[in-house]
Amino acid sequence: MITKSFIKSSFVYSVIGALPLASSVLLLPFYTNYLTKEQFGYLALYIAFTGIVQIFVNYGLEHYSGIIYVENKDDVQKTKEHIGTVVTLLLLIAAVFLIFFFITGDSLFSFYSGLTKNRTLLEFYPWGIMSVLTAIFNSLFKTYVSLLIFQQRVSRYFWMNIYNFLLTVSISLAGLFYLPFTLNGPMYGRLLSGVGIFLLAFYFFLKEYGIDFKISLMRGIAIFCSPLLFSLVLAWIIGNLDKYIIAYFLTNSDVAIFSFAVSCTFLLDFFHSGLSSAIVPKVLTIWKGQEVKHSTVEVNRYFNGYTAVTLLIIPVFLLALPLLVPLVVTNHAYYIAFNFLPVLAAAYALGGLRAYFNAPIMLLKKTKVLPKVYLISSIIQIVLTIYFIKHFGIIGAAWAFFIVRFVQLILLFIESRKFFQYSMNKTKQLFLPLAYIAMVLLSEQFVTDKLKILIEIGQMLMIFSLVFWVYRREIILVVKPFFEKKNSTESN
Repeated sequence: MITKSFIKSSFVYSVIGALPLASSVLLLPFYTNYLTKEQFGYLALYIAFTGIVQIFVNYGLEHYSGIIYVENKDDVQKTKEHIGTVVTLLLLIAAVFLIFFFITGDSLFSFYSGLTKNRTLLEFYPWGIMSVLTAIFNSLFKTYVSLLIFQQRVSRYFWMNIYNFLLTVSISLAGLFYLPFTLNGPMYGRLLSGVGIFLLAFYFFLKEYGIDFKISLMRGIAIFCSPLLFSLVLAWIIGNLDKYIIAYFLTNSDVAIFSFAVSCTFLLDFFHSGLSSAIVPKVLTIWKGQEVKHSTVEVNRYFNGYTAVTLLIIPVFLLALPLLVPLVVTNHAYYIAFNFLPVLAAAYALGGLRAYFNAPIMLLKKTKVLPKVYLISSIIQIVLTIYFIKHFGIIGAAWAFFIVRFVQLILLFIESRKFFQYSMNKTKQLFLPLAYIAMVLLSEQFVTDKLKILIEIGQMLMIFSLVFWVYRREIILVVKPFFEKKNSTESN
């Protein structure tokens, strides 16, 4: 049952949990105003590099720690052994990668720079090594706050993320203001905030679980995390390799334009990340308690709500962003990115279904199916991105992104239904999002500067009406207790 307390915690997880994405969105106007397009393009490449290093350093332990907590939370000693081992393993992996990049980093960066047609010069010192350190610090922090979600410790989760947000934004802005048109501000902002959050997370890990290392746990960790690591690397390829392909075929300024468009969609990632943080631990707990391997009515309600909220957010996003961004981004060269937003945003419409198909994979520890899903997706992504960029320019990368999201969804369903039976309301989870996607992509073909706002208002009103009609019973059930409480208070 979706309760008032769940809605409250969902708000915290949705808004506060997505603050790392929010900081990227908040800093975006300052990046575009205080960096050249070329510098912003380089920053996007360094941030993407941070992401891939963080995936390797984390080794999927962020996900493992939450799942293992749910399984063993009634056994305090066993939980401490598992979490203590996770912390030790994170530190050991971090040390290995730090040594590896100190030895090979400069050569690897020089090799890539030599390959690009326009000689995109990526420097390992200082920016590359700063990216590696940032990835290491973020890895431990992300593992801890992920654990807080599964522990349902809303207050600490709130303050940990606020701390990270304030550190990142304040240091980055100070650097941009005092040293404009250099990468010092954004890079030091990410690094120094990383130091702060690493020390805090490490303190809490030591205080609550201590340091341990049980060799006997390594096999279970490897079985769960190794395929997940491979999948996350492939997911990074799907989400980030297009920037490097653009840098290879086009220019660093084109990387900046596409990265700006993708960064705008972080607002959608913001909501998706938060909704998943609120819903998935709750769903996993329900499934674990019932020991089922099939859909239930109670669980379906959560994912139906996920889809409904998503469909309400996207049209507001598409309407508001081109109106609000020019108020803070003064460089008109970036406005061409608005042409890519409908294609990029439409890919998020089936996010509820994606989370639904992914949840049983995590609960039942069937992560071995993920490499197959992401390997096929990444191959398609690379082929489509190269072909589309060569023939259509930057917009080709957006269409490749859109198509591959659908491919992933289909593959996740095919693989997960081998061990989990789905029974869903197809109108809510499938047909309604598909209708919205078709409406957006078809109507965008007729968009002109004069008609753009009217068409997008029409899209918003249409999908709002459909969502309220299809979900009218759920909306009544959620809203009714609030009005009953209000009436009761007034009568007293």
